[in-house]
Amino acid sequence: MRAKSRKPIAGLPSGVGINKVVFKDSPYWRVRLGKRFTGGEVRMRHFTDLEAARKYIFGDGQADPIHSPHPGLVQPGVVGIRRKLGSQAFDLTSSQLGEAQNAFQRLPKGVSLTNIVDDWLARCAPVGGVKTTRQVSDEFITSRRNMGVRPRTLVQYESYLRSINEEFGDSPIADLEREKIEDWLAESDWSPRTRKNYLVTLSTILNFAQDREYCPANPASRIERPILDDKPPGILTVAQAIALLDAAHKGVGKKLKPKPQMVPGIAIGLFAGLRRSEICALDWTEVNVRERYIEVKAAKSKTRQRRLVSISDNLAEWLKVSRGKKGRVAPSANQDVFGEHLKEIAQASGIKEWPHNALRHSFGSYFFSKSKDENRTAAEMGNSPAVVFKHYRALVTKEDQERFWAITP
Repeated sequence: MRAKSRKPIAGLPSGVGINKVVFKDSPYWRVRLGKRFTGGEVRMRHFTDLEAARKYIFGDGQADPIHSPHPGLVQPGVVGIRRKLGSQAFDLTSSQLGEAQNAFQRLPKGVSLTNIVDDWLARCAPVGGVKTTRQVSDEFITSRRNMGVRPRTLVQYESYLRSINEEFGDSPIADLEREKIEDWLAESDWSPRTRKNYLVTLSTILNFAQDREYCPANPASRIERPILDDKPPGILTVAQAIALLDAAHKGVGKKLKPKPQMVPGIAIGLFAGLRRSEICALDWTEVNVRERYIEVKAAKSKTRQRRLVSISDNLAEWLKVSRGKKGRVAPSANQDVFGEHLKEIAQASGIKEWPHNALRHSFGSYFFSKSKDENRTAAEMGNSPAVVFKHYRALVTKEDQERFWAITP
């Protein structure tokens, strides 16, 4: 038979009681939180000594029971909790309290349960909703199209996103982790530049997702970009430039029939430095041979800034023999079509390896050699002086530069 005795702790609030209970010759203290105190169901806790029961009721005075960085390490004090939260402090059921206690015991020191819950919600129940990487990619493309991004840029995004979605498309974007991304890049056989391009694209998508609250962070932003070799741009020699223009203008025997529709575009690329996209968008009304300038309108410029590009003496000669009456300067607005024609002409003219962006890079190198002025070269190319100085300095000799600007029909 159990014997009961009462030994209340001084200053107990209304609704809180404590009893000493002896069971099989083993005494313990039972604290009872009545309905008056909890505002709901009766709560009971048992302690092996009176001091532990006292701390449970009043706290140990070592930390704020509500704002403690790790409440699992401190007796919270039910009186203090009730004073701060009222009866809602006891809304948790006994099973919920048990689950919370289990969680506190498993947490590493210094980690709060609130932070753990916040992290889980951000990844598994984000504010913007759960979205797969493929869904976010589709939203991104739609948003860029609505922003007025150029079709060529959209094609590039879609190309990179196809490969990204092959790997991550069906996964919630909030589940992407740095380690997964690094493993994916490491397993590829891409060049450093290609890996960098994929990483930049994926980081852009993750920033977009973060802005829309589909994921809590951008893990790709913490991955180091591949180091690229600082190689000078490839350019055409004077002999190659002459052979290329002659092949387009006159043809190459049985290898190639003349392609007069390509001559102005090639000449403008070589001697005015326009980008391929700008050449394909150029209209003859924007080419003023008499005033010696080409107008690159803002809507057609990669940088979205209008610029006037000088027409050199030799370019003027090429435009006189190949100028159209009206309409588009290039044979097609499609850059790929222009590129296929250019490739065919280059092969027929004997150029075995075509340098990347060869027409524009050739202009930058020969013009900078002639002007010795990176600011003027940058203004002509729609670029920055720093880029011009870094890439085009000391690539050609004075003799080759003079021969280049003397190339005429």
